[in-house]
Amino acid sequence: MRKLFVLFLVTAVAGAFMTYGCAKKKTDSASKGSGLQRVHFDLDKSNIKAEYEPTMKSNTQWMMDNSKAKLVVEGHCDERGSVEYNIALGDRRAISAKTYMKNMGVDPNRVKTVSYGKERPLCTEHNEGCWWRNRRDEFVGEQYN
Repeated sequence: MRKLFVLFLVTAVAGAFMTYGCAKKKTDSASKGSGLQRVHFDLDKSNIKAEYEPTMKSNTQWMMDNSKAKLVVEGHCDERGSVEYNIALGDRRAISAKTYMKNMGVDPNRVKTVSYGKERPLCTEHNEGCWWRNRRDEFVGEQYN
C-alpha cells in the first residue's frame, strides 16, 4: 500500500512539473473570432495586394494588442508548378507578410515564416476559383497568458 501511495505521489508531482508554465492558446486565420485573417495572392506573385491592406493592418493590430503573442506566417501555393518552385514561392509570400508587419512596428523576432508550397491545399478542384483559395498566407498565433 505504501509503495502505491509513493508511486502515486511521484507521478502527481512529476505531472505537475511537466504541465507547469505559461498557458498557450493557438489561434489561426481559420478560427472564428481569432482576429487573424488569411490573405490571397495572384498567380506566381508574392506581393501583398492593395485589397488586402485592411486585412494586413488588422493582423498587425492583433499582434500589437497581444504583445506576448508569437506568430507563424504560413505561405501556400496552388498545385501548379514544381514542388521546389512552390516551396520557394510560398516562402516569398510568408516573408512578404512578415516584412509588412515589421514595417508597421511588429518585432520581427515575434514572427516566424514557413512555406508549405502546394502540400496543404484548402481546395482540390482543378479550376481558378480553387487555385485562388490555395494561393494564400495563413496566420497562426500563440497567445501567452
